[in-house]
Amino acid sequence: MDVIKFLNDLLGGQLLLWKVILTSLVFTGAGLQVLLAARFFEASTVPPVSTGTAATAHRVNGTLTLGLAIAVAFTCLVGPAGPTSPTRVLLHSIFGTLVFVLLALKFAVLKRVWRTGGPYLPWIGSGLFLTFAAIWATSVADYITAG
Repeated sequence: MDVIKFLNDLLGGQLLLWKVILTSLVFTGAGLQVLLAARFFEASTVPPVSTGTAATAHRVNGTLTLGLAIAVAFTCLVGPAGPTSPTRVLLHSIFGTLVFVLLALKFAVLKRVWRTGGPYLPWIGSGLFLTFAAIWATSVADYITAG
């Protein structure tokens, strides 16, 4: 079964457009993650919620954002969609790989596999946001400017 053809048919021939929308939601969710983490680490008063509420919202938003990111990553891995250039594809692939590395580091800290990594969580989270930004820039921004 051709997964990309199936998904494209299911979405009325608009798979690339849906990837653009979902990738933009992932980028937005990653930005919200930064704001919520800054709030529960008490480095910011934005958003104006308690640190406990910010922590809970961070977990829920992170789960949703990761789920959307995995859905988009799956379609990226099983087949190309849209115009590409070698440099953009190379950078997109590097940033996509880096997301997995940073997520592995974050979960290693959270699951206490890397016990001394706690102080690095803000750096890892910021790196994730910047990497999602780079993925967005090498996919969605390219789609928008090419259209």
